[in-house]
Amino acid sequence: MNEEKKNDFIEMEARMYAPLEWDSPAICKIQDLKEAHYDEALRLIKHHFFREEPMCKTVALLQDETSVNSYLDFIRTWMKDTTSLVALSLTSGRIIGVAVTQINSNLDKSDVYNRVQNFEGDALEKIMGLINALIKQSNAYKEFDCEIYFRVHVLCVHPSYQQKGIGAALLKVCIQVASKFDILAVGAIFTSGLSQSLALKLGFRLIAEIRYSRWVVEDRVVFDDTGKGNYSAAFMGIKIPS
Repeated sequence: MNEEKKNDFIEMEARMYAPLEWDSPAICKIQDLKEAHYDEALRLIKHHFFREEPMCKTVALLQDETSVNSYLDFIRTWMKDTTSLVALSLTSGRIIGVAVTQINSNLDKSDVYNRVQNFEGDALEKIMGLINALIKQSNAYKEFDCEIYFRVHVLCVHPSYQQKGIGAALLKVCIQVASKFDILAVGAIFTSGLSQSLALKLGFRLIAEIRYSRWVVEDRVVFDDTGKGNYSAAFMGIKIPS
């Protein structure tokens, strides 16, 4: 193989394995999450999502090392589904946003495998208890009238870049990715007032909701200080025209 053909082959191979880029705001580029970025994406989630998300904050997740490690293991597993997305800063190249996603299948019982796990860590057990009850209540496959749907597990934007359209852009690309795979619905649990308002603006609708003040375990409200405007966890979804 001569040098020119060799270079052409290397360039073609690089294009084949390069992450796909999607419609992005002016300050970043959104692309598929590749394994090389897993650790950086997990650090963003640990330092910001675990600190700011209402349920994680209320149960002091970051102070429960067992729960932190167990939750990160779950998230890494979801990342390996290879459908997740990252937003990279155009100036620094660092990850400033991430959407951890998975294709959920009724046949594979993707939604229920979490419910049969013994969670390691008290804080994570409290969080997953509510999430799994909400998933069960939503009955997504029946609601969407489909056997698979695109699930957004985690949506996280670095605090310095919030209110700049990155979260909305990541959710819009999730819809595009689902459409690319001929998946007719996207579903997610939104746990703050701001994220629920954002989802509604993008066409998501409320399917099931659990108010924090009514989530009582052993006569105690588990999530009793979720912050102003954060009153519930809501499973919301959007149907995509075939």
